[in-house]
Amino acid sequence: MKRMQTARSSKTRLLVFAGLLGTIFCLIAAIEYFSTTCAVAENVQRSVQGRVIDASGTPIRSAIVYLSDLRTLSVESYITQEDGAYRFEQLSPNDDYKLWAQLDNKKSKIKTISSFDSRNVFRVIITIDTSK
Repeated sequence: MKRMQTARSSKTRLLVFAGLLGTIFCLIAAIEYFSTTCAVAENVQRSVQGRVIDASGTPIRSAIVYLSDLRTLSVESYITQEDGAYRFEQLSPNDDYKLWAQLDNKKSKIKTISSFDSRNVFRVIITIDTSK
């Protein structure tokens, strides 16, 4: 009788041990999955691109486009090309930005790019009223 109890006890311990190993394996797999997913999410970067135009829709060459990071207060600038194009890359998805353009003493309205907007590429047309 005692021998049967020992055999059952050994089987029970073996089953409990196998169950614990399975649980540990599942936990390790879950941690690996979530750490990889988070690392991929952190590498996502955003960009802002577009054109600067006047009130009639004509591209403005040599306008200065400013991009201000509202968290760090850093400001980047870009001088538009002949077709009025500008581009800012490698922006953090966790920061909010202000975007505007200036030509001589004329300034566009300020546009805001929110961290809550899930897009990775923003295409923004900026208008400067050059008739003032």
